[in-house]
Amino acid sequence: MTTFSAVPRLGLLGDSFIYTCASVRSHVCRHSVTLACALGSEPLTVTVGGRRWVGQLVAMRPFSPREIDSGGQPVALIDLEPTHLRYNTFSRSASGPPPVLLLDPDRFAGLITCARAFADRTLDGRRLQASVQLQIGSVADSIGPLRPVDPRVLSMMAAVRMDTGLSLAALGRHVGMSATQASRTFVEALGITVRQYSLAAKIQRAAMFFGSGRALTEIALASGFTDSAHLAKVWMRCYGASPSSHFGALRGVGDGRVDHAWRQRVSLGSTA
Repeated sequence: MTTFSAVPRLGLLGDSFIYTCASVRSHVCRHSVTLACALGSEPLTVTVGGRRWVGQLVAMRPFSPREIDSGGQPVALIDLEPTHLRYNTFSRSASGPPPVLLLDPDRFAGLITCARAFADRTLDGRRLQASVQLQIGSVADSIGPLRPVDPRVLSMMAAVRMDTGLSLAALGRHVGMSATQASRTFVEALGITVRQYSLAAKIQRAAMFFGSGRALTEIALASGFTDSAHLAKVWMRCYGASPSSHFGALRGVGDGRVDHAWRQRVSLGSTA
């Protein structure tokens, strides 16, 4: 049987990341779509608004405050950023999906196997990136078809990443729409608001500084936050721990805990 290290491991994959640890129990609200895999014998318990879901493999929609408990067992979390090709498959639906989806662990055993291999340090680099994307695609296809993002929304996303403080009016002018039209089109495409996307862009930019050795204040300002206190507040709400615990404890590359080798900047020129 695989023995999981108590040391957390993080793989940064550009528009997604995978994180494994010995156990998790937290109350968070993330901007990302999250796929959570129980890697031990006990299932995960996810609670949103008083409703509970229990299972080995779950998908969680963005901006849904939830409590996650792995029952003291190892767990893997795979987060998809809003720029990910399949983000809107999980984040929006005409039928209004629940905040948590229970997935069949037998049908998607490949995803669990992939997560276990990463936790066991037998999968990394390009093989990790290819494996994660293949398994995410399989899960996404079971939920809904690929929905290409409106080019005008892609243009707005690129503009926000360049300047996270842009107003809706400015974004509307950028794509030849009114502020109201721009807002509605954006939500219809991604299932989140422009303001929520702007926050996601700041968080993702901050994450690019893992292992950089820079001071938290410098990271905060470079990522578009007002100051280090603002970054700390948002990070705590998103990940359930202070940013210093992530940027400090996961600082090294040589120890195998952070896979930097294939970290890449997200291209906003297309949905790929």
